[in-house]
Amino acid sequence: METTAREFTRNFRKLRAIAARGKTVRVTAPEGVYVFSREKSHKTCGGVLAALGRYHTKGFLTEAGARRLETGKRRPVLAKSPWDQP
Repeated sequence: METTAREFTRNFRKLRAIAARGKTVRVTAPEGVYVFSREKSHKTCGGVLAALGRYHTKGFLTEAGARRLETGKRRPVLAKSPWDQP
């Protein structure tokens, strides 16, 4: 994808998401052309849990461990503020 420096600053969030998906964003500026891309991809927490769940089918994870992964995905955790008293 190609864009100008002005449009890059206006739509940074959208263009960052495009770069996070692995696509390259070329930014044309008066000083030259800049390339905005993600250096290397990362796994999200959900992706790691899904991969661990697939290991169960291959015999790498016990039945109890697989159940804990499944229940852990569905249990919401409330955010804690650093200003709240313990």
